[in-house]
Amino acid sequence: PMNHSLTSANGKTHAKITLLAVAVSLVFVAVVSASGVATRTDGLASRAYGPVVKATTSVTIATTNASQVR
Repeated sequence: PMNHSLTSANGKTHAKITLLAVAVSLVFVAVVSASGVATRTDGLASRAYGPVVKATTSVTIATTNASQVR
């Protein structure tokens, strides 16, 4: 059979490609889960980096009397 092209491959070849993709995806998910990248407690990320930014009042920088859209 001519299985050198994805468009002309037979069903068995497509099944092998699909199973390989599923297997690789499962291994990737297992590795990421085991590494603790997405560790969460109480629904919040357990690690936070960077400064704390608080919302303040808006600052107007325009010097004209044009209306502003906020």
